[in-house]
Amino acid sequence: MKLSTMILKIQGNRILSLLVSLILFGLCGYLLGRTVMDPTKIRLLFFISISLIMVALSIRRPAWMLYGILIYLPFMGFFRRALIPSSGWSSFDPLVILAPSMVMLLGSYWVYWTYLRRQGVPKEKDTRLFKLVRWMIFIDMIQIVNPLQGSILTGLGGVIFYVVPLFWMVLTRMHFNARWISVIYGTVCTVGVVSALYGLKQIFYGFSSFENQWIDIANYAALMVSQTESRAFSFFTNGAEYTIYLVMAIVIAWVLLLRGTFIQKVIAIVILPLLFYGMFLQSVRTPVILTAFSLSVLTIINAKKASTRWFTAILMSVALVGAFSVITKLDTSSSALIAHQVNGLANPLDQQHSTALIHVQMFQSGIIQGLSMPIGRGLGVTTLAGMKLSNNGASSEVDLSNMMISDGVIGGVIYALIILEALRLAFKEAKASSHGLIILGILLATLGSWSIGGNYSASAIIWLSIGYLDVLTLKRRRELLTCAENDAIADKQAIGISKPLPS
Repeated sequence: MKLSTMILKIQGNRILSLLVSLILFGLCGYLLGRTVMDPTKIRLLFFISISLIMVALSIRRPAWMLYGILIYLPFMGFFRRALIPSSGWSSFDPLVILAPSMVMLLGSYWVYWTYLRRQGVPKEKDTRLFKLVRWMIFIDMIQIVNPLQGSILTGLGGVIFYVVPLFWMVLTRMHFNARWISVIYGTVCTVGVVSALYGLKQIFYGFSSFENQWIDIANYAALMVSQTESRAFSFFTNGAEYTIYLVMAIVIAWVLLLRGTFIQKVIAIVILPLLFYGMFLQSVRTPVILTAFSLSVLTIINAKKASTRWFTAILMSVALVGAFSVITKLDTSSSALIAHQVNGLANPLDQQHSTALIHVQMFQSGIIQGLSMPIGRGLGVTTLAGMKLSNNGASSEVDLSNMMISDGVIGGVIYALIILEALRLAFKEAKASSHGLIILGILLATLGSWSIGGNYSASAIIWLSIGYLDVLTLKRRRELLTCAENDAIADKQAIGISKPLPS
């Protein structure tokens, strides 16, 4: 008897169908009970439970599923650490691959329909940026099997950090509109405020017991600024991700201050000092410099007239010089975090106080490695997967040079073109809409960190913003086309009116 015939007979018999359902239900309950009794399986149980919900949402409400992932990602590190007392710690935690696997699920569906089913990308919905992103995905997929990175598991691990962010761009084009983007940016601001409060709690009142356990297990040396003071990581997987998330929240709040409603301006005035303070106490200089530059650019662009822009540029320059002067004169005796920040900003070329030159050297080294190995060393070699799964880890801590190492010259060039094209479009769109201004601010403030492994939530927001930037580009194109068509119709009508009537 065929399996399909047997299933139909069971479905047709009401008593038999009920009996089979009870057996399956009991079996699932037994397996669930066994899993709950084993503390080491709790993470797997959470993974399966949340995955089932996400898969169900992906069928009917993909936008809600993606939004759920955006809420989950900032708190993923906290969930993982909170489970240490009950289920221990594992570097290969299924909770880490939960969000990437859901994004890859939807992304693979797009690949299936676009390429395997030969649906293609309609010409009227294509852009230069989208073409570059598709080429980047193609090269990344090839680099998964690059033997120079060692195990293919390293390449598959690299998918989480390089392919998944690109799919965020693709999926944003498909599922998010202006209302969704407003909700997402509002959520980023809200999470930024909550995380800043928790981060300050960590700095001034110390870490929770499970957080201290995690610090010991992970041997997180970069966290400590002195023997008694350390940076915060709030709810996030690491301090760097937390800092970048604060930067994005600051940019959004600043744009609300510039272009928001009265209530939005009031909210921005209230939360900006908290966000600035949280970012400053992270004692990392690059985000501070890039954020100051980004906010200055946004403020200048927000001015309506050319003369006003020049005045605003002068005003912002004076404000930055004044802020720098005040910061360098702060009392550093009371806090090692403040001392580390101030000394680094005041002495950027002094290797005793600043790592700026080291980062420049790492960037140059990454570019040189890419040129010396034009075919690339493999997708995962510059990610956490390269550090954990092979001995070939070679991160340069800057996304462009990382791409040169992982994807070779061709991949590095395409990624550079993506950066340039995204910035070009963002500058054009910033004048027309608040969303465009936010996107430009986020891209400038996070430059060099768009695709840094481990910054899960930050990379998602950055590439989501790039995806919506592409949506805005298509919208402007349609508007220009409509205007051109209307002008052509008006011209034809005018010509018809001007013709002499027949006698």
